[in-house]
Amino acid sequence: MNYPKRPSFESGKSANLSVLKNFGVTEFTEQFDYAMVFKTVEGNDGSSSQSAACKTCLNAMLTAGLEAFPYLSVQKDEVYVLIRAPLAKLKEFADNEDYLVRIDETFLEKTLTEGDAEARIAPIEINDNRNITPYSPYQHIYLEYRNAMNPELYHTPPGEDSPFVKSVRLKLIYNILRASKRSGGCDLEISKLLYKGHILALFPLHDRSITKQLASKCTTVCSMPWDVPTHDLKEYFGEKIALYTVFIGHYSVYLIVPSIVGLAFQLVVWGTGNFSHPVLPFYSLLITVWSIYMLEYWKRQEATTAMHWGMSNYERKELERPEFRGEVVKSHINGEEIVYFPDSKLASLQFFSRTVVISFMLLVIGVVAAIYVLRFSLQQREETNEYSSTIASILNAIQIQIFNMIYQKVCVFLTDNENHRTDTLYEDSMITKLFTFQFINSYSSFFFLGFIATYLEKANGAAPDNVGQCAAENCMEPMAINLAIIFGTRLFLNNFLDVLLPYISYRNKYKAETKGVENVILTPAEKDFLLIPYNGILESISAYADTAIQYGYTMLFITALPIASFCSLLNNWARVKFYLYKLFTFYQRPAPGGAQDIGTWLTIFQFLSVAAVITNAGLICFTMDVLWDIFDLRGRLWIFIGFQWTLLSLQFFATQWIDDVPPEVAIQLERSEFINLKVIEKVADEDYGIVHVIEDEEEMVDQGKSKRGPIHCGNLCGIRCKPERPKMHTVRSRRIREDLADFTVFDYPAEPNAGGNWPKPLMKLRPGDKPMSVREQKAAAKAAALENSKYDTGSYVSSVSAVSGPGGYSAVPAPQVVVAPASPTSGAYAAVPPQAPGYV
Repeated sequence: MNYPKRPSFESGKSANLSVLKNFGVTEFTEQFDYAMVFKTVEGNDGSSSQSAACKTCLNAMLTAGLEAFPYLSVQKDEVYVLIRAPLAKLKEFADNEDYLVRIDETFLEKTLTEGDAEARIAPIEINDNRNITPYSPYQHIYLEYRNAMNPELYHTPPGEDSPFVKSVRLKLIYNILRASKRSGGCDLEISKLLYKGHILALFPLHDRSITKQLASKCTTVCSMPWDVPTHDLKEYFGEKIALYTVFIGHYSVYLIVPSIVGLAFQLVVWGTGNFSHPVLPFYSLLITVWSIYMLEYWKRQEATTAMHWGMSNYERKELERPEFRGEVVKSHINGEEIVYFPDSKLASLQFFSRTVVISFMLLVIGVVAAIYVLRFSLQQREETNEYSSTIASILNAIQIQIFNMIYQKVCVFLTDNENHRTDTLYEDSMITKLFTFQFINSYSSFFFLGFIATYLEKANGAAPDNVGQCAAENCMEPMAINLAIIFGTRLFLNNFLDVLLPYISYRNKYKAETKGVENVILTPAEKDFLLIPYNGILESISAYADTAIQYGYTMLFITALPIASFCSLLNNWARVKFYLYKLFTFYQRPAPGGAQDIGTWLTIFQFLSVAAVITNAGLICFTMDVLWDIFDLRGRLWIFIGFQWTLLSLQFFATQWIDDVPPEVAIQLERSEFINLKVIEKVADEDYGIVHVIEDEEEMVDQGKSKRGPIHCGNLCGIRCKPERPKMHTVRSRRIREDLADFTVFDYPAEPNAGGNWPKPLMKLRPGDKPMSVREQKAAAKAAALENSKYDTGSYVSSVSAVSGPGGYSAVPAPQVVVAPASPTSGAYAAVPPQAPGYV
C-alpha cells in the first residue's frame, strides 16, 4: 500500500495531493472531524499493509460520500484515517434523518407573517405577550432539517457558513458511520468492531484552542459550579456531559442556604459540645423539606435546559448492542431475521448476578461488623479507648473505597454476562446493581451506629454515662466523627484518584506508543490516540453514582453533622473542576451524545430524599437523648410516626403543587410543534381562505358602493365583490366551519341571467384535488344553500363540481341543490333535495 505522506499539521501543509484525491479528499485542510485507528498487517518483506477491516471501512466511507485521509503512524504499526463529510452530504443525511436544527428567529418571523398561499397557509401572527411568557414566539425553536427549504431559515452562528457547526457535524458523521446503506450511511457496526479489536479507536479530534479556553473558565479556583459555561460544554462534549454539569450547578446553588444554616447549627453543637442538641431536629426538618423542593425545581430546570438545547423530544433509536449474542432466527411477528436469546437463559444469568451482588453485600456487612468488633476491643483497653472511634472511621472509609473499586469491575462483568439487547437495558441494570451495593457499602456503618450500637453491651471499663458501644453519652458523636472522616476522604482521595489514575494510564500508553521515536513530532490524531478512551456509559454512571452517594451522606444522617451540607458544596466545587480537567487533559474527546434528562438517577435521588425522612426521624426519636427525659418509648414512637408522615405529606404535596414543566416552556414547546406543522410539514389551514375566480383582469372590489349592492360570498370571506366588471382575485377568509374548509373556489358567471339577476357562482375544488366524497358533497350542498340565500329567490340552481384532469377546471355532474323559501313570509331560505318541488 502506497500511503500518502504523513501530514505536517504544524506547518499547515500537506503533500501528495494526487494520492489524497484517490481517497475522496478534494481539498486537504486541517478541518477533519474524526480519527479512526487500525492495526497494520506486516508483510513478509517487513512492509506494512492495510488490514481487511481497514479496507472494508475505507470503502464503506467513500461509497457513502465521506472524505477520508489515511496515513501510517510514526512507528508504522497503525493506520490513522482522518474523516470528514462534505456539506452536501451533511445536508442530505440531516434531511433523511429529520435532524432537528435551530431556526433563525428573524427569518422564521418573516416566513410566518408572510404565509404560504401555495400551501394554503394564511399569514400567522403569534401573540407575543411577555407577561405570559418571557420567550419570543420564535425563540429556541428547533425544526426538522429540509434540504429544499430556504437555507436562511436555519440559524447560522457568527463565524460559521452553515448551521452545521462542529458539534452537529460530529453527531451526523457518527450517525452516518453507523447508519444503513439504504439511509445513506456506511453500515459499520462501530461498537462491535471496537469490541473485537478490528478498530483500535474512533474518536473526534480535540480542538486544543477550545479546551484551553474552557479550562480557563471551568478549572480555576474562583470558578463556581453554577458558573460553568454549560452551553460551551454542550457544543464541545454534547448534551449528555453538559447536562451533568447543569445538575451539579443546580444542586450547588440550592446547597448555599442549607450550608450557611448548617454551619451555624454546627457551631452551636461544637460550642456546647452537645451532639444531641435540641436545635438539630429543626435542621433535619429543614433539609428534608429542602431536598424535595430542590429536586422538583430541578425537573423544571431540566425541562428548560432541554428546550433551550432542542432536546425536549429527543429520542434515541435503540440499536442492538454489538456484544448481544444469540441465535439468528426468523421473527415470530414479521418474519425478519433477528437475534434471539431465550428469556429462560436471561433469567438464569440475572439470578447468578443477584447471587453475586447479595454475596458482596453480605461480605461488606461482615467487614463492617469486623471493624466495629475491632473498635469494641480497642474500647476495652484504656490506652486505645480514646482513639477507637477514629480508627474505626478511618478503616471504614478505606473499606468503602476498596470495595467500590473492586465491585465496579465485578458489576461490569455481571452486566456484560447478562447479555442485554440494548444500551438502555444495559445501563439500567448496571445502575441498579451498582447503587444497591454502594448503598450498603457506604451507609451500613451509619445504620449500625445510629440504630444498633446504642442497644449493645457496653465495653468493660467504659464511662458510666456511655451508652451501648457508642463510647459516648449517645451515638451521635461517633456518627458525626465517622461522617466527617468519610466526607474528608471522599473530598481529597476520590478527587485525587479521579485525576491520578487517568494520568498514570496516559503516561504508560504514551511511553509504549512512542518507544524508539521519542523525537518525532506527532500529529494531533496520534496525540489524541495516546489519551484514554472515553466510555460513555461507565463514565456517566460513575459521575452520577459519586454524586448520589454524596447526596445520601448529606440527607440520610444530616442530624449528626449539619456541616455536611457545606462539605457537599465544597465537594461539588472540587468535583466539577477535576471532572472537567480530566476530560480536557487525559481523555479522548467523546462523541457528542444527546440527553433529555438524567433518567434513572432522578428516581434514586428522590428515593434518598424519602429515606432521609425515616432515618432522621429515627435518629431524633431513638438515638438522640433530647427526647429521652420527656417521653417514654411509646411517646417517642408516636413522635417518630408523626414526624415521618408530616414530612412525607409535605414532600408529596410539593410534587403536586410544583409543575415539572414551567408554563412558559410548555407554551414554547407547543409553539414549536405548531410552527413545525406550518413551516416544515406545510399542513394547510383548516379554514384557509375562499378563492374567488372571476374572468377579468381588473380588480373590482369596492366598499359597498355598487348599484346592486355588495356580494358577500356567503358571508364567509369577509370582502365585498363587485361583479359588473369581474376580475380574478384571491383573498383569505376568516375562520369558517371545518366542513367547509375544503371548498375553496367559486366560479363567478360573467353575465346576469335572463331575469337580470346575478346567479350563484359554482363552487369547485382546487385544480388537482381529489373528487369529493359523499360527506364532502353534502357539506358543499350546505355551502351552496348558504351562498344562494344571499341572492334573489329561485334565481339559480347551484351545482357542486369536482375537478377532473390537471390544469384547469372542468365541471362534472354533481348533486344539485334547489333553494326554496323556508316560509312564504319569513324571507329565509332552506336547501331542499332536487326531487322536491321548489323554485328553479
